[in-house]
Amino acid sequence: MESFTTVTSANLTPDERRNLLFDVTCSLEIPMKDFDENWWPLVSNIWTQWNSYKQTNGNIRKDFACRLMKHRDSSTRKKENIPNEKRRITKTRPSNLCRAKIRVLWLVSLELVKVERYKDSLNHTHSLLELERVKRSQAVRILVEKEAIKNYSPPAITSAVKEYATKLGLGTSVEELKRKEVANIKYKIRGPLEAHLICNSDLKSDILKSMAFLIEKGYRVESYRVSRQFTSGIVFAHPKQLEKLQCHGWLTLIDSTHKTNKYDWRLFTLYVRDTYGCWDVGAHFFVSSENCDTVSEALKIIRSYCRWIPRYMLLDQSGIEAKGIKKAFPGINAGEQECEVILCVVHVMRTWMTKIYEKKTRNTMNAAMHKRTKIGCEKLVQDAINECAVPAIQSYIKRNYMKNTQQWALWARQHSPLLLQVTSTNPLESYHSELKRLTSSSHGLIGAVHNVVDVDCKKRSDSERVAFDFRTKKVSAYGVDDDIIEEIHKFPLPLQHLLVKEACAVVDRIEKGKGAPGLTSLNCYCLFRNRYLLPCKHIFHEHTYGSVKLLTVDAWKRFQGMFEECGYEIYEGRESVIEFIQTKQQKEAEDRRLTVVELTERVRDRYWSVEEMGNVEKTEAFISTLETSLNPIFSKIDK
Repeated sequence: MESFTTVTSANLTPDERRNLLFDVTCSLEIPMKDFDENWWPLVSNIWTQWNSYKQTNGNIRKDFACRLMKHRDSSTRKKENIPNEKRRITKTRPSNLCRAKIRVLWLVSLELVKVERYKDSLNHTHSLLELERVKRSQAVRILVEKEAIKNYSPPAITSAVKEYATKLGLGTSVEELKRKEVANIKYKIRGPLEAHLICNSDLKSDILKSMAFLIEKGYRVESYRVSRQFTSGIVFAHPKQLEKLQCHGWLTLIDSTHKTNKYDWRLFTLYVRDTYGCWDVGAHFFVSSENCDTVSEALKIIRSYCRWIPRYMLLDQSGIEAKGIKKAFPGINAGEQECEVILCVVHVMRTWMTKIYEKKTRNTMNAAMHKRTKIGCEKLVQDAINECAVPAIQSYIKRNYMKNTQQWALWARQHSPLLLQVTSTNPLESYHSELKRLTSSSHGLIGAVHNVVDVDCKKRSDSERVAFDFRTKKVSAYGVDDDIIEEIHKFPLPLQHLLVKEACAVVDRIEKGKGAPGLTSLNCYCLFRNRYLLPCKHIFHEHTYGSVKLLTVDAWKRFQGMFEECGYEIYEGRESVIEFIQTKQQKEAEDRRLTVVELTERVRDRYWSVEEMGNVEKTEAFISTLETSLNPIFSKIDK
């Protein structure tokens, strides 16, 4: 009778246990509970069940074959008559690569498990590593699932699992663990984890639950309704966010994002940069439908929460947002400060890539955007129109960019360092991108606000960390003179990074064969000097290699003194007073243009909402109704 070696997991590492069950050279006897919990999960990817038999006394016998035996060939799907070019590309494994087998016997009465090599079984024809590439063991999957619950990114989970598994003695089991596998496991367990984010009740109950949750988290919340437009909205903001909006809302970014909830309510976010140069949320609001009245009402509610007086609002080319801002901030006509709408240069240039498809004309318009004077900008716009051979593009430029250069061209921002530093809504789009990684169009509003609150908490935490580092950390640099780096260390940390970059750029200038610029004073008119009011690479070059030592002790003290008692808000107060006064006729023309742009956006938005449903009949009915409504208007105008 064959003898069995009794083993337990107490004196063996996971890798040693796995090797014993991979290459069964002797019969093993293991306590049943220990086997089920600490042995079999390690090799669940190695063995697949071949057959099983339950005896009358309750004992169970199972035979297992190596996973690479694969006694059935993979389907080739030839009977489906699918052309090769339309076939999905899949991987198939050849069968009968290995014929190793084992027998496992569960002895219920003795609470033991006996493992032995199957009669006449051959050895494995491959290594353990090859099986790890085919499938992960249950032990590894459990480790991944435990980390995935914490909602890290897949690369972070992969790194954490490999580190932890190595400490547990599972290093060889996770050598081949890929980020894609981790992402798939995370996706599979995401459903149960997000059950609380999917509200199965009606919209009214969902709104009430969302508001109750926000109040519980310390947010100020208010729901509203615009009866004329039959639209609704929810405004919410944390007291700390409102404090930042009031203090740093001189320049406010605004943008919306979609597909954060199953009702397709759009989420708007106000974004500001604080005294430490860190971007943070000012407030949020959901709207059931985008139109200027609904957006305007939300902005008015936020104004009632705090003394928010924006001087500039930076946005993409949304007519709805622009008109909503005009309604919420009427300006001088209402006896208050004007709130200017300026456009994101990145969005403008993206629009030009599709609308101004003639490259030479587009390059001229790009040059006009970056021109520093109004006269130079307007001349280049006119040159673009005159030199363009496509009438449609000429008309497009005349109608949309000829009379509003103060909104999209940088000549109108030369008076303010802050407006030169922040020219796009990229920081806000980055926030929405981070939020969209958590949200889903299957979530209710309660799910959306859960995720918003989570990301807001992370932002506040980041702001606190940046605030702590602002005046305590020092940057290190190679290739910068000791006396210069000593003076740079007296600036706040973010400005140290900027100054070190400019100081190091001197070497690049020399490598390009450029000599000292010949400056005789600190008045340099380069973009960096205008943006940050700090020593630029030209000043560093002249000071180090030129004939004039510009950066004297007094000069450094003047630069450092700007930030002695304040941070980035210094750039708000350094604005030159330049007013772009519009006549009554210009204002009326601008209002008419924004109204048409808003209507166009609303029609386009509604069309895509219907189109994405996938119902062809509804889409055709919408287009038919639109044509029926517009044709009489067009006919009347043509007459």
